[in-house]
Amino acid sequence: MEGQVKVLLVAITVAVLMVPVRAQQAAPQGSSSPVKGDAARGKALYDSTFNCYACHGFDGQSGSPRLVPMQRSEAAFIAFLRKPPREAMPRFADVPDRDLADVYAYIRSIPVAAPPVDSIPLLKGVLDRRALTIGKTN
Repeated sequence: MEGQVKVLLVAITVAVLMVPVRAQQAAPQGSSSPVKGDAARGKALYDSTFNCYACHGFDGQSGSPRLVPMQRSEAAFIAFLRKPPREAMPRFADVPDRDLADVYAYIRSIPVAAPPVDSIPLLKGVLDRRALTIGKTN
């Protein structure tokens, strides 16, 4: 039984640690050229001007929908913002392309973070049971 718990723990740990790597690999880069916008300016637009954080969180990894990792090319991102398919998403039809490119650059600059271990119920349960087992044997 103890061997099975170790194998499960190792498998879950590897899976959790691979999430950021796979997400970064899967995120399309659009074209082979680097992101054109100004990430620092994009952060100010994201936080203060457009208040994107209200729905997407300050790190783009919370809220709905998650923006990090960014799954769209810059052109697709801007097209989506110009004419979003959902009413909950505001339209940015009159915003200059430069502003939207800067927001895109900011979102792409946000590192993909692995979730904390305590936020994954299955992994937390395994670790808690393991701690109890170790406590009983000492």
